[in-house]
Amino acid sequence: MRLVSSEVEKKAEIGDIAKMLEGLSPIQVEVVHAIIKGFSEEQVSELVLDDFLAVPAFEYFSMRLAAHHAYSSNVLKKENFEHILEQAFKRTGVAAARADSMTLRGADLTVDGVTLSLKTEAAKNLQAARITISKLMEAAWIKQITSVDDIPGYIASMVMPHFGNYDRVFILRSYPDRDRAKFVRYDLHEIPKPVLEAVGGLAPGDFSPLTGTRTTSAQVRWNGAPAFKFRLDGSDDKLTINQLDVALCPLHAWWSLAAPI
Repeated sequence: MRLVSSEVEKKAEIGDIAKMLEGLSPIQVEVVHAIIKGFSEEQVSELVLDDFLAVPAFEYFSMRLAAHHAYSSNVLKKENFEHILEQAFKRTGVAAARADSMTLRGADLTVDGVTLSLKTEAAKNLQAARITISKLMEAAWIKQITSVDDIPGYIASMVMPHFGNYDRVFILRSYPDRDRAKFVRYDLHEIPKPVLEAVGGLAPGDFSPLTGTRTTSAQVRWNGAPAFKFRLDGSDDKLTINQLDVALCPLHAWWSLAAPI
């Protein structure tokens, strides 16, 4: 991808685009026009922390969000998030590559040697103060649990090693902007690994009685206060995080932009 770094280069690019537009069909021109119009729509955003997304990567990510919503009211899915984030880093000269899940389970993206686990959360009634991770990891071993006494051992042997597959955890949350009609809000939070790793301190007595599907949950505390609920879902063999206190998760960036209805 060629970088446009001056007004002269910008004018040359505009000229090239105009020439290419001449060769497009009417419907192709309509689509391109909608995307360009999407860039001109109002977008309010803020880079709160820059130790992950530097300014150039943040600006590129912002433009890709605008392009996405030029034609879609659907929020970014996890795969879109991974792809755009990867491209944002590459665009600014930072080495980035999506991980091969067959060789590095749990990591989604590697950026300059740092492995990342990426999550998304989207809902019209999303609780701004509480984060949900609908799938922390798959856990077929739940079917082998016979009582809550078994759980700490499985956490030690299966869950804690899983955290070693990545260095940092980020979640992109999206929901209707409560202050701006027909606008969608995105928040990029980091979930500190030590907070999640607090599950390693759970004891059998912390868990609710097993259901028929071997589903159970426990309240996890951080610095003496409730932090989140850790759930073993035996109905579909996965671990979930519910009611995670957003105050524990630094906000790195946010965006509010128009989305077509």
